Amino acid sequence: MSDDFLKEKIAQLEQELEQSKEHATTLGNLLEKKLNEIYIHYHISRTIASLVDLQEMIRQVTGIIKKALPFERVSVYLLDPHREKLELIFFSGLDVQKKITLKMGEGTPGRIVESGEHVHIHDLSIFYDTFNDFIHYPDEEKHDGSYIGIALKVHNATIGVIGMDNQEKFGLTVDDMDFMAILSHQLAAGIEKSQLFDTIQQISQHDGLTGLYNHRMFQERLSSEVSRRSRTQKPLSLIMLDIDHFKQFNDNFGHQAGDSVLKQLAGIMLRQSRSDSIDLCCRYGGEEFMIIMPEQEIHNAVMVADRLRKAVESHPFTVREDKPSASVTISLGVAGISGDEDVSPEELVKKADEALYLSKRNGRNRVSYSPPTAS
Repeated sequence: MSDDFLKEKIAQLEQELEQSKEHATTLGNLLEKKLNEIYIHYHISRTIASLVDLQEMIRQVTGIIKKALPFERVSVYLLDPHREKLELIFFSGLDVQKKITLKMGEGTPGRIVESGEHVHIHDLSIFYDTFNDFIHYPDEEKHDGSYIGIALKVHNATIGVIGMDNQEKFGLTVDDMDFMAILSHQLAAGIEKSQLFDTIQQISQHDGLTGLYNHRMFQERLSSEVSRRSRTQKPLSLIMLDIDHFKQFNDNFGHQAGDSVLKQLAGIMLRQSRSDSIDLCCRYGGEEFMIIMPEQEIHNAVMVADRLRKAVESHPFTVREDKPSASVTISLGVAGISGDEDVSPEELVKKADEALYLSKRNGRNRVSYSPPTAS
């Protein structure tokens, strides 16, 4: 066997060995990638299963995805129940200072939701020169780089979009888009679960007719507020009210008209109180309502009650076609706790009820109050 033959054979074996090493490295990288994808799927599934708060769930899920995909900014839009507008419900890395809503078809997120198709932009500078549009929100600062936008779908219906970008051209690839498309099914399912939980919670806590907190929630929150104020020594007031001659109103105009009045009264209560921050407006039962007013002195609660009484008295209540508007009045009772006064929730309700009875006995359409006993 000649030396030349041996040298050629050795060279051939070395080449085959090098090819085997390259093949093994490729397989190793592919295996590592697949294991990483399985890891991502597993942890996203666990996160979605353990959380019901929408914001926290999306925050943790995007944090897990960031371990696999090199994005720097992310936005999540969801469709409103009427499927008319998109609302920005989560973002990271974006300079957003106000609430953002988009019309269907507006901007890149709006077009993705409208079409239901995913989008990959490998070079944003070309995209901006071509379309002069935005990828996350209107008037955003434009960046070079790459972008992925994924339609979020539940039962083949698009419910929103998740968009992410990287400041490097080709920083996000088509493979990354395909991976996100698979993950999007988990994310969309998690969003649907959170929304269903919110709906169930809304139904369980709120009165179906007026939208105010129901009797059960009133009892729970009043007990909680009385307990809290016993520690803080801050004042607590309670307004109890009902509609004057409501049975007679129902007899004259019908129960549908009565339901309409109850709903309109609830709206007035929300507007005349601090319902957007601290007060709790509740339907106690029938035509009786409560307003829990934490950290409110009774003399201020009495002024709020009288302002509410006047607003109801001057409001033209819509009842039915042959009776476009009707006059309605309410009677109110106010009670409060202050200082180191020790009053139970039941006692506070009783005091407010007694004050309400005094208003009715003295002619209705008025405010009466039961002052705290503490000095």
